[in-house]
Amino acid sequence: MTRQGRVFVNPGAGSTASVVDDLRGSFPDGTVEEVEPDDLATRVEHALATGDVDYVGIAGGDGTIRCAVEVVVRSRPATAVLVVPAGTRNHFAGDLGITDIDRAVDAAREGHTRQVDVATVNDAVFVNNSSIGMYPNLVAVRERHEERLPKRLANVVAAWHQLRNGHHLDVEVDGAPRRVWAVFVGNGCYGDTLRDLTGRDRLDEGVLDVRIARADGRLSRLRIAAAVLFGRVARSPLIERHRRDRVTVDTGGRIDVALDGEVVTLTSPLVYRSCPGALRVLVSEGE
Repeated sequence: MTRQGRVFVNPGAGSTASVVDDLRGSFPDGTVEEVEPDDLATRVEHALATGDVDYVGIAGGDGTIRCAVEVVVRSRPATAVLVVPAGTRNHFAGDLGITDIDRAVDAAREGHTRQVDVATVNDAVFVNNSSIGMYPNLVAVRERHEERLPKRLANVVAAWHQLRNGHHLDVEVDGAPRRVWAVFVGNGCYGDTLRDLTGRDRLDEGVLDVRIARADGRLSRLRIAAAVLFGRVARSPLIERHRRDRVTVDTGGRIDVALDGEVVTLTSPLVYRSCPGALRVLVSEGE
C-alpha cells in the first residue's frame, strides 16, 4: 500500500534549492512544500486535520523538527514523522540513523516505524535536550554576531564571551538549592565527551539525563569547560548527574530556556517530564 504524506521544507535550512529539488524528485507531485518557520505549526496542523496523511515529513534542522513534533504529539500522535536532515544541526536525525536525504527517502518508501521518547518542559516539547544558564546566553550572543560574522566564528566569539562574562544562577532543583552555571536536561542519556553530548545510543529509555554544572567551587567555570572539552564530565566534582523521569527547576521567575538549540522564554518553575514512546517516526530498515 502506498503511504500518503506531506513533506514540509524550511527555506532557511541548508542549501534549500538542492534540498527541494532532491525531495521533489523522490516524492509525488504536490507532496513537498516550502514553509516559513513562523507558518510551520499551522501548516502541520492543517495537514493533520485533513486526516488523509500517514506521515508528516520535516526537512530542516533540530529546531524545525522540534516545532513540527510538538504539533504532531499534541494533535495526532499516531501519525508518523519523517525526519529529513537539512539544517545546520541534525542531531535527532543522526540518532535515528537518518544521515542524509537518501536515507530519509528510503524510510518513507519502506514504511518502517519506531516509537521513541520525547520530553516536555511545561507546555513545550523537545526531542534532544533543554538547558538554562550559559547555553541560552551563548545562543543569544551568537545570534547577534551572526549578523556580521560567519556562523562558526560567531560560535567561537559567543563561547569566549560566556567564559569571560557568564553569570551564575541561584535555582532550586526538586526543592534543593543550587548555585549553577547551567542545568542541562537530555531526552535520553548522553555521554561524557564533547562529541557524546550531541548524540545518544537510545531514544526509548523513558529517562531524563539531568546535568547540574555547579558554580560554588574555585575556578568552577574554567574547570567545567575543561571537563567537557577533555571528556572528563563523569569525574568532575562540579557536575552532578541524575537520571529521572521528572525534575523541577525553580528559577524564581521568567527565564530563557534552550530547546533543541533554539531559545524561548518560559515561566518558572520549569517542570521537565519524559514522555516514553510518545512519538512515532519513520526509519529505514535496520535502524
